[in-house]
Amino acid sequence: MRKLLLPLALIALVAFPFVAQSEYLLRLVNIGIIYAILAVSLNFVMGAAGQISLGHAGFFGIGAYTAAILTSGGSGQLFWPVFLLSGVTAGIAGLIIGVPALRLKGHYLAFGTLGFGEIIRIVLYNWREVTRGTDGIGRIPSPELFGFEFDTDQKYYFLCIAALMMALWLSHRTQASKYGRGFAALRDAELAAGTTGVNVTRLKILAFVVSSIIAGCAGSLYSHLVGFISPDTFTFEVTAQVLSMVLIGGIGTTFGPVLGAVFIIGLPEVLRVSKEYYQVIYGAGVAFAVLFMPQGLLGLLRRKTATQVPSIADGGAEDEISITDPAIERLRSPELATEAGRRDRVMLGIKDLTCRFGGLVAIGDLSMEVRAGTIHALIGPNGAGKSTLINLVSGVYARPAGTMTFDGQAVEENTSWKLADLGIARTFQNLRSFSSLTVMDNVLVGCRSAKPAGWSAVMLDTAASKNEEADLRATAEAALRFVGLWKVRDVPVSALPHEQQRLVEIARALAMRPKMVLLDEPAAGMNPTEVERLITYIEKMKAIGITVLIVEHNMPFVMRVADRITVLSFGKKIADDVPAAIRAHPDVISAYLGKRGVAKEVQNAVA
Repeated sequence: MRKLLLPLALIALVAFPFVAQSEYLLRLVNIGIIYAILAVSLNFVMGAAGQISLGHAGFFGIGAYTAAILTSGGSGQLFWPVFLLSGVTAGIAGLIIGVPALRLKGHYLAFGTLGFGEIIRIVLYNWREVTRGTDGIGRIPSPELFGFEFDTDQKYYFLCIAALMMALWLSHRTQASKYGRGFAALRDAELAAGTTGVNVTRLKILAFVVSSIIAGCAGSLYSHLVGFISPDTFTFEVTAQVLSMVLIGGIGTTFGPVLGAVFIIGLPEVLRVSKEYYQVIYGAGVAFAVLFMPQGLLGLLRRKTATQVPSIADGGAEDEISITDPAIERLRSPELATEAGRRDRVMLGIKDLTCRFGGLVAIGDLSMEVRAGTIHALIGPNGAGKSTLINLVSGVYARPAGTMTFDGQAVEENTSWKLADLGIARTFQNLRSFSSLTVMDNVLVGCRSAKPAGWSAVMLDTAASKNEEADLRATAEAALRFVGLWKVRDVPVSALPHEQQRLVEIARALAMRPKMVLLDEPAAGMNPTEVERLITYIEKMKAIGITVLIVEHNMPFVMRVADRITVLSFGKKIADDVPAAIRAHPDVISAYLGKRGVAKEVQNAVA
């Protein structure tokens, strides 16, 4: 039955303008399609990338006025180049707003984009020499192609449908690609996305630019449909209406905005029979949909038609790969493969590192080294500065003072994704998985190709793009088999138990082919059996040449797995030695006074 839905839908789309009896209905549908395109554009930046935008009426207006100014009183043949130019002009505006918006998040970003939309409206009112102010711009011609004029709503309908199909295709291709996974990571856990190697800055700007280009093209379509525009058309009410379409249809989905547009545009027409009460009923319907259908209409339909979710099988030994498996090379950094014997070198060097939060010294003049190919543990009481140090090394915090070297090279970068490119991967104390993605897609976010395909190649699904995707999936498979999670690759990561979600983070880090992995309390919340499995995976990481730096409170675990231990107390290094020496170190025991249970663990833990 599902196979018939697409051809039936196409037949209905083609037949509709010929069976519609009302010019008013055709005009309403055309406007609805244009608003659906605008909703797709807003969904691109809000749903895909998770960036709030309340200024989309501004991009819509820029596209509409670009088309009106350049074609008013002219030939309809100008529509085609001006249509593209309208998108480009709006895209430039998106770039201008996107760069400063990098510093804004949440409500601040919402207010910033809202201000942008209002600025555009005010400019349209007051720049009379160009926009004609409140008089508006008329005599906008109907599009013309090889003598065929789209001068009726019936003809214009097919132009609108073609534009909507293009917008949906672009949205679908993006969400199904590496860019879509990057956007989802940015939306779900921006901090983890950066440390996984996702260029957060580039993706945010890309989201604003592509979204504004689509909105500008929708504005061009609108101006040529109605033939006259004025600033009153491009107010915040337009943004609010389109935002309702996205939320009601299903934010973050490909076809949700279209369903939302049908609801928002169509419901008032259905309710007009209620005369003066229809606005109350309409408002109540919108509020009900937003409050009680958080995943939108498309999410409701998916729940109704969903099949049974497969059970989550535990990974097992037969699911794992050994360090002798050829696939393991996909997880080994190319540099490590040629330097396997150089385990005496310093992988991470820190000198005189200092970090303050106001008057609190979190890290004070710290110097330490982590040798290549070793498992190095970082311990200390709560508040000792362990997680702060991990955040400094991984670029979550900027290093205000001190120097850092990585694999013999001075590190000047403070940006998390640039440090990830150097070969530093990490996990987090509090789980930071990309909750909207499957296990496989979570790990794919961390994968990188030696020959990355560009945006246009990915959108067109070229051979280069397909080869890259196959390469990335092979690496992700190796990472999942490394930790025994291949069987649950298609399960949403949010459905996994705690231990397996931690292993997904480790697999995601391994997929980056790192030189060093930072594990922030990896054993937290695990039972003894799960800890044993974790130890096995950490030792396998060491066996393939990956350096491991662990922050952990589980003393028996640390004493068993670590080659060397650094102890911090109040941001200062008080000891740095092998486990046997640390276990009896007087300063270490003193640091844990008042925590007698922990101090006893330090003394009694077995090596």
